[in-house]
Amino acid sequence: MKTRTLFLLLLMSGGVAFPQLNITYDLEKGITELLDLNQAAWEKVKKVDGYRIQIVSLSGTNSKMIVEKMQTEFDQKFPKITSYVTYFEPNFRLRVGDFRTKLDAYRFYQEINAAYPGAFIIRDKIEYLFR
Repeated sequence: MKTRTLFLLLLMSGGVAFPQLNITYDLEKGITELLDLNQAAWEKVKKVDGYRIQIVSLSGTNSKMIVEKMQTEFDQKFPKITSYVTYFEPNFRLRVGDFRTKLDAYRFYQEINAAYPGAFIIRDKIEYLFR
């Protein structure tokens, strides 16, 4: 008798000891549409405030060619970091990265500081990637 009672007790407690792993949520009506609208709005945003690292700014004869050569070398060393050559009269500038925070920019700056001693962190409009 004791064995049967213990066996039945173990069978009934099996559901408590091993709960169901599938979880479903009942979302309020319209939430999925709002989430879709929010994502679509953020996908239209192309640039936001952030930070980049300026490696060089040159003017004069052959400055564009020199900056583009430096960009190619940088892209070979750091293929995961995007680089940008911009022209703001009279200088061609090489800036790298799309960092949301100054701390992120500083971490990468420490990696490249030895190779590019004149580099510095600058506030800029960066490409926004919605995730």
